Amino acid sequence: MNLLKARLSALLLWWAWMPAGAYLVWILFRYGFSGMGTWSQWWRITVVQRMWLPGGSFGHATGLFWFWVAVGLAGTAVIVLTGDERYASRRRASGFVATVAAIASAGVLLVPFLRVVWDNDKDEGRYYNRATTWHITDGANPPASLAYLMRGAREGERGCSYRGTADVRGCVQIDKLSGIAAWEGRTSSYASAQQMMTHAASPAPKVDFWEDTLTYLYGAPPKPGGDSGPGIWTAVLDGSGKATPAYGIASWDGASNTVKVACRFAPGDFDRAFHGARGNSLPNWLGEKYPDLLWDEDDVWGYCQGAKPVIVIPVKRQIGVKNRSVMTAAGVLIVTGDHGVHATYRRTVRAGDLPGPAYPESLTVLQRKATEWAAGRKWRSRASFGFKPTVDDVQGSNTSEYLLRGPGDHLYYVTPLTPNASRSQAFIAYAVSPADAATDGRLNPMDLYVLPDGDPNVANLNALTNKATDAVRGIDPTFLNTGGRLEEFTPLGGDMWRVYGVRRGLTEFYVDLSITGRTSPRTVNVSSTPNPGGKTTPAVSGCGKPPGEMSTRELANCIGSLGDELRRRNGS
Repeated sequence: MNLLKARLSALLLWWAWMPAGAYLVWILFRYGFSGMGTWSQWWRITVVQRMWLPGGSFGHATGLFWFWVAVGLAGTAVIVLTGDERYASRRRASGFVATVAAIASAGVLLVPFLRVVWDNDKDEGRYYNRATTWHITDGANPPASLAYLMRGAREGERGCSYRGTADVRGCVQIDKLSGIAAWEGRTSSYASAQQMMTHAASPAPKVDFWEDTLTYLYGAPPKPGGDSGPGIWTAVLDGSGKATPAYGIASWDGASNTVKVACRFAPGDFDRAFHGARGNSLPNWLGEKYPDLLWDEDDVWGYCQGAKPVIVIPVKRQIGVKNRSVMTAAGVLIVTGDHGVHATYRRTVRAGDLPGPAYPESLTVLQRKATEWAAGRKWRSRASFGFKPTVDDVQGSNTSEYLLRGPGDHLYYVTPLTPNASRSQAFIAYAVSPADAATDGRLNPMDLYVLPDGDPNVANLNALTNKATDAVRGIDPTFLNTGGRLEEFTPLGGDMWRVYGVRRGLTEFYVDLSITGRTSPRTVNVSSTPNPGGKTTPAVSGCGKPPGEMSTRELANCIGSLGDELRRRNGS
C-alpha cells in the first residue's frame, strides 16, 4: 500500500496526460473558438475516434490505442522501480509489480496489438465487400481474371451460386449479366463541360465555378421509340474570402457557347461560402450543426428548383468495425437560402426524389477499390487480384464512376475495368452501383459484372479509337486536323460505346459505335455546326480579308466555318 501511495501521483500523471490533453483540446475547440466546427469535428472524429477509439468506445480500439497501453505498462514498470527503496519488502513489492507490468506490456504487443495491426486493412475490405456481388455467365468456366476467387469456391452457399473460400465475402452469381445491358449516355464530354464552365461561369468578383461540383443532370426520360429530353451540366458558383457567399448555380446545355447563371441566391438569402473564411465558412457552420456527418467536395452538386438554388451534399458517417473505422452512407444534406443558410438533413432518399445522385461517389470508390480483397490477402498480394479503371490519355481525367441513367430511369455509377497490375486497356468488367438512393447506416449494393474470356463485347481503347476515327473521317475529313479530338469513351451497355468529338472546348457531336460491328456508327450533332443531313450554320463574316489582317478569333472562326462547309458537302 505504501508503495502505491508513493508512486500514485507519478502513475496517474503517466497514464492520464494524453487523454486529459486530448479532452482539453476538444473543449478548447468546442467552446473556446466559436465557428470552428471543422476543427472540432476533425479533432473528435479523426484524431480521437479514427486514430484511437473508432465509434467512441473501447470495443473497437485501434492498434495505436493498444500500443499506448503497452507503452503505459512499460512506463509503469519503470516508475515502480524508480526511487530510493530503503526496505527489502518494498524492493520485493516493486520488483513484483514491475515484473507483472512488463509481462503485461509484452502480452499486449504480442496479442491485441499484433492482431489489430495484421488484420486492419483486411477488416476494411471485409466491411465493404458485404455489399458486393460478382456476376459471371458460367461457373464451370469462369473468366481467367476471377480464377483466384473461384479456386475452391463452394457452390450454392448462403444465397450465392458460388462463394469464395477466403475470409472476405466473395459472393458469385451466375446470370446473363443483364445489369450491363443498357445505359443512357450524356450528350457532351466531362472535359468539354469543365472547360466551358471554367472560362465562362464566373459572374462576379470572388465568385468562381467550383469544379468539384460539375454534374450532369439528365432530362425527361425517353419515350418509347424516342429520345430523352435535353440534359444539362450544372455546377455551384461559390464565393470565397471573409465576405462573399455562394452565388448560385451555373448551367451549360452541352451544345452552345454560353454558360448561364441558371439561378442565384437573392441578396441576403445566403450568407456563407464553401470556400469562405472565418464567419463566411459554410463547412464550419455545417460542422457545428451536424458534427457526426462527413462529406467530400467531389460529392457536392447543385440544381435549380424553379428560381431557387438547391445544393445537395451526399454525406457519410464514420462507424467502428473490428478495430478500425470505416465510412457508411448517412443520407443527404439539402442546403438552400432563407435569410441565411438553411439546411435540411434527410436520412433516407429514394430513387427519383432528387434529379441527381444521393449516394456519395467517394463511398462508391472505396467499395470498388475494396473488391481486390475478395480472394483474400494471399492472392491480393501475390497475384494483384482485382480490377482498375483505365489510364489512357483519351479518357482524360474522367476514367471512373460515370453517372449514367439505366433501366427504370435510375441513376448508376458505372466504371469499366481492366485487370490490376496489367498494361491491358481491355474492358473486361464493370462496377455498377445505384446512385440515386441512400439510407443512413447502409451501403448501396455494388455489382461486379465480369465478361467471359473471349467475349465479343470485350472492348479496348485502341479498337474503339480506330473505329471512332474512321467514323469521324467519313463525315468530316478535316475535324481531327483542325483542332478536333476524340474524348472520353463511355459505355452504353452491351457492345455499344459513346465518344465525343470536341473542338475548341465545345462538343460538336458524339458517335455511338458497336465494338463488334453489329451496327454502323451513329453520329449525332449536338452543337450549332451542321449535321450530316446538310443543315448549315449562319455565315461567318470577315472571311474575305487577307489572313494577316484577321484577328485570332476571326481566323479561328473562319477555319471552323470552312471545316463545317467541307463536312456538309461530304456528309451522307
